[in-house]
Amino acid sequence: MNPEELFYRVGEFVESAWGRIREFINPRPQENPPNFKLLGRVIKRKVTVHELLVLKLQLAFVFYLLLALLLVVFLPNELYFVALTVVYFVYLRAIFRKYKEFFIEYKPYQVFYYSISAIGFLAFFGYSLLKRFALDIYYSVGYLVFVFVVVVMFRFYFKSKYGRNWTYGVIEEIKENVVKISVHDDIRANVKPGEYWVDKVPDVEIGRVVKVLVEERAFRGAVPIKIIEVYLSDHSSSSKASTEAKEESETNSSL
Repeated sequence: MNPEELFYRVGEFVESAWGRIREFINPRPQENPPNFKLLGRVIKRKVTVHELLVLKLQLAFVFYLLLALLLVVFLPNELYFVALTVVYFVYLRAIFRKYKEFFIEYKPYQVFYYSISAIGFLAFFGYSLLKRFALDIYYSVGYLVFVFVVVVMFRFYFKSKYGRNWTYGVIEEIKENVVKISVHDDIRANVKPGEYWVDKVPDVEIGRVVKVLVEERAFRGAVPIKIIEVYLSDHSSSSKASTEAKEESETNSSL
């Protein structure tokens, strides 16, 4: 390889790398859903784009906490932790900005993950300062109590602003007196994605969207317990369809 060709290839590599960095820092909204090659191989059940995006957010947050813990415990310099946090928040911003249209409800997820990530950053950063100045154990205990109070206050705020005791589902199967509904991950109702059996009501058909009452259960989150409304317009019979009903334009049957 002659020098001219070598410099040309180096220039191409630098240009390509810089383009990727700019796209990562300042992403543009995407018209097509992301490609979940790795997650698609790991998860065998049918899932929606919304659920895969939520899973990416959850995994990113868990990895951030684990790496932050390792850095704070084993590296005394807070700059490494701050650099990790900057990269993590840029990644969060990229997901929300690029794939905003693929979340069933965008705003609650954005508020939740930005907020708990900021709380996590402040908690680790404060612990790092306590460790650096070798303050008394009582300061550490008091700081842990303070962090716990902040988390509880945020949970109360989030539930009061975005929380609800119902969610949407799609009828997947009908038996004599019960029906199986498929629900998406719903952070507002604190419901995890899955299939649930509830009592049968009039007007249910496979593929119809239903509004479901949920009940909070300790250490399990909320679970659907009762259909309270059936939307009578046609919907896809697959749980991969969006369950966010357009209440203004669809006829429905209240129960």
